[in-house]
Amino acid sequence: MRYAALASFFLLLRPSCVLSQDGSPNLSGVWRLNPQQSSHSEHPPEEMRVKIEQHDADITVTFRVRNSGSDETNVQRMRIGSDDNKNEIHGAPMTSKAVWDGGTLVVDSIAKFGNQELRMNDRWTLSPDKQRLTFTERHQFGAEPKPTEDNYVFDRQPDGSWEAPHPPKPAEQVYKNIQVMKGVPAPRLMNAMTFFTKSLGVECKYCHVPNEFEKDDKPPKNVARKMLNMVHQINDANFPDKQEVSCWMCHRGNPKPEAFPK
Repeated sequence: MRYAALASFFLLLRPSCVLSQDGSPNLSGVWRLNPQQSSHSEHPPEEMRVKIEQHDADITVTFRVRNSGSDETNVQRMRIGSDDNKNEIHGAPMTSKAVWDGGTLVVDSIAKFGNQELRMNDRWTLSPDKQRLTFTERHQFGAEPKPTEDNYVFDRQPDGSWEAPHPPKPAEQVYKNIQVMKGVPAPRLMNAMTFFTKSLGVECKYCHVPNEFEKDDKPPKNVARKMLNMVHQINDANFPDKQEVSCWMCHRGNPKPEAFPK
Protein backbone atom coordinates (compact mmCIF):
# COMPACT_ATOMS: atom_id res chain seq x y z
CA MET A 1 0.00 0.00 0.00
CA ARG A 2 2.86 2.36 0.84
CA TYR A 3 4.45 1.98 -2.60
CA ALA A 4 1.09 2.38 -4.35
CA ALA A 5 0.52 5.63 -2.46
CA LEU A 6 3.98 6.89 -3.43
CA ALA A 7 3.32 6.05 -7.09
CA SER A 8 0.05 7.97 -7.00
CA PHE A 9 1.82 10.92 -5.39
CA PHE A 10 4.46 11.12 -8.13
CA LEU A 11 1.80 10.87 -10.82
CA LEU A 12 0.06 13.86 -9.29
CA LEU A 13 3.34 15.77 -9.55
CA ARG A 14 3.43 15.10 -13.33
CA PRO A 15 0.11 16.36 -14.76
CA SER A 16 1.76 17.31 -18.06
CA CYS A 17 1.62 13.68 -19.19
CA VAL A 18 -2.16 13.75 -18.81
CA LEU A 19 -3.36 17.29 -19.53
CA SER A 20 -1.95 20.13 -21.59
CA GLN A 21 -1.80 23.66 -20.23
CA ASP A 22 -5.27 24.52 -21.55
CA GLY A 23 -6.81 21.49 -19.83
CA SER A 24 -7.18 19.36 -22.96
CA PRO A 25 -5.74 15.82 -23.00
CA ASN A 26 -2.07 15.39 -23.82
CA LEU A 27 -1.76 12.55 -26.32
CA SER A 28 2.04 12.40 -26.15
CA GLY A 29 3.57 8.95 -26.09
CA VAL A 30 4.48 5.89 -28.10
CA TRP A 31 1.52 3.78 -29.16
CA ARG A 32 1.24 0.34 -30.77
CA LEU A 33 -1.75 -1.02 -32.69
CA ASN A 34 -3.86 -3.60 -30.93
CA PRO A 35 -5.15 -5.62 -33.93
CA GLN A 36 -7.67 -7.58 -31.87
CA GLN A 37 -9.43 -4.38 -30.79
CA SER A 38 -9.23 -2.65 -34.20
CA SER A 39 -11.38 -2.90 -37.31
CA HIS A 40 -10.34 -2.17 -40.91
CA SER A 41 -12.16 -1.77 -44.19
CA GLU A 42 -9.23 -3.37 -46.06
CA HIS A 43 -6.31 -5.62 -45.17
CA PRO A 44 -4.89 -4.57 -41.77
CA PRO A 45 -1.20 -3.62 -41.58
CA GLU A 46 1.27 -6.16 -40.25
CA GLU A 47 2.28 -3.64 -37.61
CA MET A 48 1.42 -0.02 -36.89
CA ARG A 49 2.94 2.32 -34.34
CA VAL A 50 2.45 5.99 -33.64
CA LYS A 51 4.58 8.50 -31.79
CA ILE A 52 2.85 11.71 -30.69
CA GLU A 53 4.69 14.77 -29.41
CA GLN A 54 2.30 17.41 -28.09
CA HIS A 55 3.47 20.75 -26.70
CA ASP A 56 0.58 23.11 -25.97
CA ALA A 57 -1.09 23.72 -29.37
CA ASP A 58 1.70 22.13 -31.42
CA ILE A 59 1.44 18.43 -32.15
CA THR A 60 3.55 16.06 -34.26
CA VAL A 61 2.16 12.65 -35.19
CA THR A 62 4.57 10.11 -36.67
CA PHE A 63 3.09 6.94 -38.17
CA ARG A 64 5.15 3.81 -38.78
CA VAL A 65 3.33 1.13 -40.76
CA ARG A 66 4.78 -2.23 -41.75
CA ASN A 67 3.45 -4.16 -44.74
CA SER A 68 5.18 -7.04 -46.52
CA GLY A 69 8.19 -6.55 -44.25
CA SER A 70 8.67 -2.92 -45.30
CA ASP A 71 8.27 0.08 -43.02
CA GLU A 72 6.59 3.27 -44.21
CA THR A 73 6.86 6.46 -42.16
CA ASN A 74 4.59 9.48 -42.40
CA VAL A 75 5.00 12.61 -40.27
CA GLN A 76 2.23 15.17 -39.76
CA ARG A 77 2.91 18.45 -37.96
CA MET A 78 -0.05 20.56 -36.92
CA ARG A 79 -1.10 23.46 -34.75
CA ILE A 80 -4.35 22.77 -32.96
CA GLY A 81 -6.79 25.58 -33.73
CA SER A 82 -5.39 26.17 -37.21
CA ASP A 83 -7.27 25.32 -40.41
CA ASP A 84 -4.19 25.63 -42.64
CA ASN A 85 -1.83 22.85 -41.57
CA LYS A 86 0.27 21.69 -44.56
CA ASN A 87 1.51 18.10 -44.86
CA GLU A 88 1.69 15.26 -47.41
CA ILE A 89 0.13 11.83 -47.71
CA HIS A 90 1.27 9.28 -50.33
CA GLY A 91 3.12 12.14 -52.04
CA ALA A 92 -0.01 14.32 -52.37
CA PRO A 93 -0.30 17.76 -50.73
CA MET A 94 -2.70 17.82 -47.79
CA THR A 95 -4.31 20.66 -45.83
CA SER A 96 -5.79 19.98 -42.39
CA LYS A 97 -7.86 21.67 -39.71
CA ALA A 98 -7.22 20.48 -36.14
CA VAL A 99 -9.53 21.33 -33.21
CA TRP A 100 -10.55 19.92 -29.86
CA ASP A 101 -14.09 18.54 -29.56
CA GLY A 102 -14.30 18.10 -25.82
CA GLY A 103 -11.58 15.57 -25.02
CA THR A 104 -11.25 14.38 -28.63
CA LEU A 105 -8.79 15.80 -31.14
CA VAL A 106 -10.55 16.15 -34.50
CA VAL A 107 -8.51 16.58 -37.70
CA ASP A 108 -10.31 17.24 -41.00
CA SER A 109 -8.02 16.93 -44.03
CA ILE A 110 -8.20 17.26 -47.80
CA ALA A 111 -5.45 15.71 -49.95
CA LYS A 112 -5.23 16.58 -53.65
CA PHE A 113 -4.54 13.83 -56.19
CA GLY A 114 -4.68 15.78 -59.42
CA ASN A 115 -8.21 17.16 -59.61
CA GLN A 116 -9.64 14.59 -57.22
CA GLU A 117 -9.81 14.96 -53.46
CA LEU A 118 -9.28 12.52 -50.65
CA ARG A 119 -11.29 13.76 -47.66
CA MET A 120 -10.52 12.48 -44.17
CA ASN A 121 -12.06 13.00 -40.76
CA ASP A 122 -9.76 11.73 -38.00
CA ARG A 123 -10.68 11.55 -34.32
CA TRP A 124 -8.15 10.83 -31.55
CA THR A 125 -9.53 9.86 -28.12
CA LEU A 126 -7.53 8.99 -25.00
CA SER A 127 -8.96 6.44 -22.57
CA PRO A 128 -9.67 7.52 -18.96
CA ASP A 129 -6.66 5.54 -17.67
CA LYS A 130 -4.41 7.17 -20.36
CA GLN A 131 -3.18 3.74 -21.50
CA ARG A 132 -5.23 3.38 -24.69
CA LEU A 133 -5.61 5.68 -27.69
CA THR A 134 -8.42 5.27 -30.23
CA PHE A 135 -7.98 6.65 -33.75
CA THR A 136 -11.10 6.64 -35.91
CA GLU A 137 -10.77 7.71 -39.54
CA ARG A 138 -13.53 8.27 -42.08
CA HIS A 139 -12.17 8.70 -45.60
CA GLN A 140 -13.79 9.29 -48.97
CA PHE A 141 -12.04 9.60 -52.32
CA GLY A 142 -13.38 11.46 -55.32
CA ALA A 143 -16.87 10.36 -56.32
CA GLU A 144 -17.09 7.41 -53.94
CA PRO A 145 -20.75 7.20 -52.84
CA LYS A 146 -20.03 7.17 -49.11
CA PRO A 147 -17.08 7.38 -46.74
CA THR A 148 -15.29 4.34 -45.36
CA GLU A 149 -14.47 4.07 -41.67
CA ASP A 150 -11.48 2.43 -40.00
CA ASN A 151 -11.05 2.13 -36.26
CA TYR A 152 -7.54 1.77 -34.80
CA VAL A 153 -6.96 1.06 -31.11
CA PHE A 154 -3.44 1.64 -29.75
CA ASP A 155 -1.88 0.57 -26.46
CA ARG A 156 0.68 2.78 -24.73
CA GLN A 157 4.30 1.61 -25.00
CA PRO A 158 7.47 2.62 -23.13
CA ASP A 159 8.99 5.79 -24.60
CA GLY A 160 12.27 3.95 -25.19
CA SER A 161 10.58 1.45 -27.52
CA TRP A 162 10.62 4.00 -30.37
CA GLU A 163 13.98 3.23 -31.98
CA ALA A 164 15.75 5.36 -34.55
CA PRO A 165 14.65 4.61 -38.12
CA HIS A 166 16.79 2.25 -40.20
CA PRO A 167 17.74 3.16 -43.78
CA PRO A 168 15.03 1.69 -46.02
CA LYS A 169 15.85 -1.29 -48.21
CA PRO A 170 15.47 -0.98 -51.98
CA ALA A 171 12.18 -2.27 -53.36
CA GLU A 172 13.71 -5.36 -54.99
CA GLN A 173 14.96 -6.59 -51.60
CA VAL A 174 11.50 -6.42 -50.06
CA TYR A 175 9.13 -7.24 -52.91
CA LYS A 176 9.28 -9.97 -55.55
CA ASN A 177 9.61 -9.49 -59.30
CA ILE A 178 10.56 -5.79 -59.26
CA GLN A 179 11.72 -4.86 -62.77
CA VAL A 180 11.27 -1.14 -63.41
CA MET A 181 11.51 0.37 -59.93
CA LYS A 182 14.78 -1.20 -58.82
CA GLY A 183 16.70 0.98 -56.40
CA VAL A 184 13.59 2.85 -55.27
CA PRO A 185 13.31 2.81 -51.43
CA ALA A 186 10.77 0.14 -50.55
CA PRO A 187 8.45 2.49 -48.58
CA ARG A 188 8.04 4.64 -51.70
CA LEU A 189 6.79 1.72 -53.75
CA MET A 190 3.39 1.63 -52.07
CA ASN A 191 3.07 5.40 -52.49
CA ALA A 192 3.71 4.91 -56.21
CA MET A 193 1.14 2.10 -56.42
CA THR A 194 -1.44 4.30 -54.72
CA PHE A 195 -0.69 7.09 -57.16
CA PHE A 196 -1.17 4.70 -60.10
CA THR A 197 -4.58 3.54 -58.85
CA LYS A 198 -5.76 7.13 -58.36
CA SER A 199 -4.40 8.26 -61.72
CA LEU A 200 -6.15 5.45 -63.62
CA GLY A 201 -9.25 5.21 -61.44
CA VAL A 202 -8.69 1.49 -60.78
CA GLU A 203 -7.98 -0.88 -57.91
CA CYS A 204 -4.90 -3.03 -57.32
CA LYS A 205 -6.56 -6.07 -58.92
CA TYR A 206 -6.64 -4.26 -62.28
CA CYS A 207 -2.94 -5.10 -62.71
CA HIS A 208 -2.25 -7.63 -59.95
CA VAL A 209 -3.43 -11.08 -58.99
CA PRO A 210 -4.85 -10.55 -55.48
CA ASN A 211 -2.44 -11.70 -52.75
CA GLU A 212 0.06 -12.81 -55.42
CA PHE A 213 1.32 -9.44 -56.54
CA GLU A 214 4.56 -10.80 -57.98
CA LYS A 215 2.75 -12.68 -60.78
CA ASP A 216 2.64 -11.29 -64.33
CA ASP A 217 -0.61 -13.03 -65.32
CA LYS A 218 -2.53 -9.83 -66.11
CA PRO A 219 -1.56 -7.92 -69.29
CA PRO A 220 -2.13 -4.44 -67.76
CA LYS A 221 0.81 -5.05 -65.42
CA ASN A 222 3.30 -5.27 -68.30
CA VAL A 223 1.63 -2.33 -70.02
CA ALA A 224 2.14 -0.34 -66.82
CA ARG A 225 5.85 -1.18 -66.85
CA LYS A 226 6.16 0.07 -70.44
CA MET A 227 4.27 3.27 -69.60
CA LEU A 228 6.44 3.91 -66.55
CA ASN A 229 9.59 3.55 -68.65
CA MET A 230 8.08 5.95 -71.19
CA VAL A 231 7.35 8.52 -68.49
CA HIS A 232 10.92 8.22 -67.17
CA GLN A 233 12.36 8.71 -70.66
CA ILE A 234 10.22 11.81 -71.33
CA ASN A 235 11.16 13.40 -68.03
CA ASP A 236 14.87 12.56 -68.32
CA ALA A 237 15.04 13.96 -71.86
CA ASN A 238 12.96 17.09 -71.34
CA PHE A 239 12.62 17.87 -67.62
CA PRO A 240 15.79 16.62 -65.91
CA ASP A 241 15.45 18.99 -62.94
CA LYS A 242 11.76 18.42 -62.21
CA GLN A 243 9.51 15.49 -63.00
CA GLU A 244 6.72 17.25 -64.91
CA VAL A 245 5.11 14.26 -66.65
CA SER A 246 3.16 11.58 -64.76
CA CYS A 247 0.41 9.04 -65.38
CA TRP A 248 -2.15 11.63 -64.34
CA MET A 249 -1.24 13.98 -67.19
CA CYS A 250 -2.91 11.66 -69.74
CA HIS A 251 -5.16 9.32 -67.79
CA ARG A 252 -7.03 11.77 -65.53
CA GLY A 253 -8.71 8.97 -63.59
CA ASN A 254 -9.41 6.70 -66.58
CA PRO A 255 -7.73 3.37 -67.47
CA LYS A 256 -7.43 4.42 -71.14
CA PRO A 257 -6.56 8.05 -71.88
CA GLU A 258 -8.51 9.93 -74.52
CA ALA A 259 -6.33 10.92 -77.48
CA PHE A 260 -8.51 13.83 -78.58
CA PRO A 261 -10.84 16.29 -76.86
CA LYS A 262 -14.55 15.60 -77.02
